[in-house]
Amino acid sequence: MFRAWQHSDRIAAGVTVAGIALGGLTPAEAQRRLRAHGATLMQRPVRLLADGTLVLTVSVDQLGLVPDWETALAEARAMGRRASLLVSLREVWQAQRSGYAIALRWRWDPARAQRVLHRLAQRLERPPQRAWVLWERGVIRVVPSRDGVRLAMAATLREWQRRIDSGNWQVLPVVLERERPAVTTEAVALIDGVVGEATTFFKASDRDRTHNIRLAAQRLDHVFIPPGETISFNDLVGPRTPRKGFRVARVLVQGQFTQDFGGGVCQVSGTLYNAALRAGMAVVRRYHHSRPIGYLPPGLDATVNFGTLDLRLRNPFPTPLYLRTFVRRGQLTVTVLGKRQPKVQYRIVRETRRFGSISTKTLPDPSLPPGQRKVVDKGSLGYRVVVWRLRVENGQVTWRERISVDTYLPQPRIVRVGVTQREEVDRLAPDAALPAKNSVPDGQSNFSNP
Repeated sequence: MFRAWQHSDRIAAGVTVAGIALGGLTPAEAQRRLRAHGATLMQRPVRLLADGTLVLTVSVDQLGLVPDWETALAEARAMGRRASLLVSLREVWQAQRSGYAIALRWRWDPARAQRVLHRLAQRLERPPQRAWVLWERGVIRVVPSRDGVRLAMAATLREWQRRIDSGNWQVLPVVLERERPAVTTEAVALIDGVVGEATTFFKASDRDRTHNIRLAAQRLDHVFIPPGETISFNDLVGPRTPRKGFRVARVLVQGQFTQDFGGGVCQVSGTLYNAALRAGMAVVRRYHHSRPIGYLPPGLDATVNFGTLDLRLRNPFPTPLYLRTFVRRGQLTVTVLGKRQPKVQYRIVRETRRFGSISTKTLPDPSLPPGQRKVVDKGSLGYRVVVWRLRVENGQVTWRERISVDTYLPQPRIVRVGVTQREEVDRLAPDAALPAKNSVPDGQSNFSNP
């Protein structure tokens, strides 16, 4: 009788697949029964948990899970039909006595699951929020940081695959990763006041130059400088181009004033430089202008030009520093916040020597009435300036550092004189070489933004 059953196509009594009784059925009958229950099975809820909290309930179908009926039926059909007669008898006897449950395997489409996770990420993810240090009426206030949350797609899918393979997919975890902000509340906790500050003035009526100053200052505002870190002015402010929002204003080129994008940015770098000196920051790189400028004394300016001339400053302290910038009513202030040392201050001392004289350079100008003279540049004397920084502790100088030795060559007084067009033509030699239409002005690579 047992042999006769083995040669039939009936499934052994007591066999179930996913709790569905298949004993005594032919494979075709079992398949119809399984598929009849399949529609209900595909609507079974799957709970998605993040950090132990239910965040979404989806169906089996939404996750791309498909029951592998064929494999389950093949296993049910093979039960009791092993190569060993003894093993086959034992399986059939056990199935009749206590049942034989076959786990239903699932095929999975991870692409559909990813679509569910992408939608879920829009709800769960949030970017990290850095800490901000505010300086209001002489009081430090910290806006706390907040960690970001990111849905770890690859890790989540790996865990889902593991659970689906084991048949334990009714509850699936969503793996979240925490993202720390660049500036944390803990990082700024020791900042308690002003350690260095500088203010310069400008004509607010010059709208383009004012715009450039304000734009560059905004890019320095809220810069966090960890212990030992070096900042680059050019890296922070970026290229001075119209695409970056900069306008044409007065710049200094090899001792002469002209117009170019970013005019006024050097006032921001110079103000930062002076605040950094008073804060005790280390000067890694700094360049002076080709002539004295009006908003800072000789020796205390700092010219910059993206790609060639940079201002680099390092935090030498074991505690962080933090920059704040303020632009209002023709006044630019750069404030360096940090851990105050009440008994320590830094003083800047300049040794200045003038030399040379101011010559006069006359240029014909056919746009002026003949004979009329117009001073376009007052010129300047030469200067040699040595800058020292003193560390004063309890009223005593404990450290003396020579910061720079700058030489500014004398610059001529430039006067434009009105001439007729004929006089201008006669002035040019017949074989004078005219510049090419698209030639680069001499010294263009040395543009700075005063």
